[in-house]
Parts: sequence; C-alpha cells; structure tokens
Amino acid sequence: MRINFDVDTEKDFMNETGALYVPGAELIKPNLKSLTSDAEKQKIPILGSIDVHFGTPEYAHREGELQIHGGPFDYHTMHGTKGAEKIKETMILYSDCWPDVPAQDTGIYVPHRLDNTVNRNKLITNASQILNPLDHRQGIFFEKQSYDVFTNPSLEVFLDILGVTEAVVYGVATDYCVKAAVLGMQKRGIQCYVVDDAIAGVGPETTKSALEEMAEAGAKFVKTEEVIK
Repeated sequence: MRINFDVDTEKDFMNETGALYVPGAELIKPNLKSLTSDAEKQKIPILGSIDVHFGTPEYAHREGELQIHGGPFDYHTMHGTKGAEKIKETMILYSDCWPDVPAQDTGIYVPHRLDNTVNRNKLITNASQILNPLDHRQGIFFEKQSYDVFTNPSLEVFLDILGVTEAVVYGVATDYCVKAAVLGMQKRGIQCYVVDDAIAGVGPETTKSALEEMAEAGAKFVKTEEVIK
C-alpha cells in the first residue's frame, strides 16, 4: 500500500507569525494543498505527524528539544494552542472518529500516551475502521513530543497493519522531523519518495546534510507535479 505522509504542517512552523517558523515554509503551501487534494481524490491514505508539547514535568523526558529542558528551541506547538493546529492547506475532514480519541476537524489524532503502551488487537480493529478500503478520506496523525514520530509506538503498528510499502513524504522541517520520519520508514523497509518542492528546512547546512542522509538511506526525490501525474 502507498500512503502520503504529512510531517508537522502546523501553524507554528508554517506561518511567518508562528512560534518556530521554518524559513520558506509559506512558499510550499500551494504544493502541500495540491498533494493533499490529489490524495483525497485518488483515495490514497494520508498519515502523518503532529508535534505537540506540554512543557510540564511529566513530559520532560520526551521534550528535550525545548529550552526549558535544555534544548535549542523555545515553546512551540503547545497543547491546546492555535500554533499546534494544522494549516488549512493540509486539513483532512473526518467522517467517523476513532474510538476513545477526540474528533478533530483536521483528521484523527492518535495520542502518544504517557504510559507508552500499545494494545495491538485494539489498533487492528481501529485501523480497519479508519481506513476502510473503499473510503480513504480521513487523515491519521500521530502525536509526538520529539523530532522522531516513531517515538509514538502506535505508528509502527499502524504501518505494519496496513501493509505500507511506499510513502510520499512532505512537510517540515527537512533537517529535523522530515529526516527522522524518512530514515525511520526506510529502516523499516518502506520506500520513501520525498517531495523536494514541498519541504522546507531550518538551516541551509543542516538541510543539505539531511537530504544527503535521506538519499544514502535509499529515499528518492520527486516533484509535486510528478506525484500528481
């Protein structure tokens, strides 16, 4: 199965007024919209990651990137704030909600619970409900508190259940969360196609290095137009 994988397309990263704006992120919004619309039309499942921070003591072990815990970045995508919301270009409307998970107007969010447990049997049932073979209109987004979306154990289970073999990847930031998602999927045997005109990085040098790392791991680079065709 092929999926689209939408990395952290949230207001704090994508908007110039955001708490941690990624330079150039606004320029890729038209392509993000095209990729999202195309996937919906073709009934291609859209999965992805959502960066959500709490800044509280019980989450300190997961939020090492925050300055309050000794990391490089100030508060961003804080739980319950506008900055943590997805931009309109990548919103996915839900129809039915995943049991026990609050409905969102941007898709279905799978939380990263503090106890870090995963009930595989329950996930199998929920996955079949969410991604009915005849209706892939819903997006499934996995919450995380660090760069790597695979710190949320539910993602790996979902990818396995769904039999994902290919992923078209886009979003921000190239040198952090995009890189981590791509390397994680390549490691798990999923061929990634990184849409290079639908990603943006924090710094030129770290972005260049990230692109090289992804290529070395076997990722391929494509354009939005190629994906849609």
